[in-house]
Amino acid sequence: MSRLFFFLVSIVAVILAVAVFAPGLIPTAAFKPRIEAAASTAIGREVTIGDELSFRLLPRAAFHVEALTIANAEGFNGDYLMRVAEADIGVNLFKLLTNAVEVDRFVLTEPEINLARKADGSVNWNFASEDVDAGDSDAGGSEGARAPRDLHLGDVRIVDGRAHYSDAAAAKTYSAEDINLNIFLKSLKEPLEVDGRMIFQGEPTTVDMVLTTLADTIAGEPSNLKLDVTIGATKAGADLKIETGETLRYSGPVDVDAPDLPSFAALIGTQLADAPGFDRLSLSGEVDGGDNALRLSDAHIGFDEIKAEGVFNLDWSATKPKASGVLSTDKLDLRPYMPPPTTSSEGFPEWSTAKMDFTSLRNIDADFDISANTIFLNDLEIGESRLKLRIDNGRMTTDIPELAMYGGQGSGRLVVNARGAAPSFSGNLDMSAVNTQPMSLDLLKHDNLLGLGSLKFDFSATGASQAAIMSSLDGDGGFDIANGALKGVNIAKIVRAATALQQGFNPEALTTAVSAARGADETTDFSEFLSNFKITNGMVNTPTISLNGPYLTMSGNGEINLPLQTIDLRLSPRATTTADGKEGRTVAVPMRVGGTFSEPTISVDIEAYLRSGGVKQIRDLIGGIGKPKDPPADGEEATPEAEPQEETPEEKALRAIESIFGAPEKETPDQ
Repeated sequence: MSRLFFFLVSIVAVILAVAVFAPGLIPTAAFKPRIEAAASTAIGREVTIGDELSFRLLPRAAFHVEALTIANAEGFNGDYLMRVAEADIGVNLFKLLTNAVEVDRFVLTEPEINLARKADGSVNWNFASEDVDAGDSDAGGSEGARAPRDLHLGDVRIVDGRAHYSDAAAAKTYSAEDINLNIFLKSLKEPLEVDGRMIFQGEPTTVDMVLTTLADTIAGEPSNLKLDVTIGATKAGADLKIETGETLRYSGPVDVDAPDLPSFAALIGTQLADAPGFDRLSLSGEVDGGDNALRLSDAHIGFDEIKAEGVFNLDWSATKPKASGVLSTDKLDLRPYMPPPTTSSEGFPEWSTAKMDFTSLRNIDADFDISANTIFLNDLEIGESRLKLRIDNGRMTTDIPELAMYGGQGSGRLVVNARGAAPSFSGNLDMSAVNTQPMSLDLLKHDNLLGLGSLKFDFSATGASQAAIMSSLDGDGGFDIANGALKGVNIAKIVRAATALQQGFNPEALTTAVSAARGADETTDFSEFLSNFKITNGMVNTPTISLNGPYLTMSGNGEINLPLQTIDLRLSPRATTTADGKEGRTVAVPMRVGGTFSEPTISVDIEAYLRSGGVKQIRDLIGGIGKPKDPPADGEEATPEAEPQEETPEEKALRAIESIFGAPEKETPDQ
């Protein structure tokens, strides 16, 4: 018994002595060529290590390697795929004898990884390796070593690493610096856990990843990946099923929040133009995607102030990303992407000369079917609608087959082309049963037009400012409003007041009557009010204006100067003493609408009135003023003009008429 005990003690002592002293006696450099050859054979790529190769047994068996390099694939730029300044590798020798590799320490210091993808899709990280079954012949030839059946990792770290990825197919590059990662892998058949920090594309980044299982991933079988990443201000989480065959595929729930969208876009290799909007993006849903594209179903999307649901597709394989899908939203607010409307504390604002910026249309291509309960487009509020939105290299086309606006229904189209130096615009609008009062309030800044109307409008324009657009606007259209009223004026009362001149001149009574007819509570009721128009370089020509209502019918024509915001309409109203215009007396007094958009005026057109059927009564009343003088007889000299005299009573009467009904509008060169 004692002999047996002494023998066992002696064996242990010998083993300890070998463990302590043998590493210093073994010439590890002699194994360097064999290690390099075996590694090169295993991965099908040349592997080299530096001369500083050491080995120890205590306290744990470990190798220390410096200047480890894995060569790049043939045909790719760069000498190496991976280069490591130092590698400390601790292994379980007893496990190695059982054809398993158990690494209890694996520290890579300052590794550099260069990944590349060519335009044809080939990559430099595909290793040529032979499948060696555990029971087959020797791997690597004469050594009789078999491929490891399993791998166990203990303390695994990457310290101060760098990585670079170049994708020629997508013309994009990505880089990471200061990579410090902790990796845990108990077995190839158990989860691989990774957590750490780095600087990715210049942004501080944290990674927390769990992959189950690495064995399936290596074999090209589906595996699961849980991922939480923070890159700068962007946060992303996913629980994905992944497949790593010839191409990467993934599917599962994802959640992305990018409060700084320009920075997030830069991370995926896209530079957004400095333009209105494009500030924030959030996405969540079920993703199905690959290297360069994804599809998000059951999607919840936040884009700036827009919240939408549906199906969303994103493709970033080209230089410019393309988004598409079918979405629905409660509120589609397009105001951040449009030039802000010019505001004014009083009246209609002047057209702005500030340069408008539509460069945001160059940030992304798009193809969306969108349904919205409300659409905000500067001063317009559009109701429940459906639209088809396309953006192609800075040109936006919006087709609206279903458009609800101010209680009415219709369709429209808008094209904004920002490809050139100055943007161009074109489109059309066809609406019916529109409530004109809120529409006129939003568009014309007053609510004086009431009724239900139809509107047709085709237009085109070019310009980088509101003023330039108004000066270049061309188009045509028309409107037809039923059962409405004009607020702030009673045209029939003004006409009847004017006819009082035929019964006798009473300035005070007329002034009171006309003033009352222009009161804020007065209206001109009509059953139909319609017009057609044509626009050329901002000049609106209205050859036909027609209004029919109780006690009044009216026709007219004129022009509206959009650049100067001036109005010149000549109207011919006919007032009757009966509601239907039958079996009553009819009186007609020409009128004129002038002024500006901010301060429109309406008055009796005295010049036209003096040329009309009331001229005799006026001349008789004011003693012939306005009556042309008789020409001088033959041989008789014309009487020279007299010096200015004090106004006669008749001239004062004419001035009184003008003060009552308004002085005639002066002609301008544009009229």
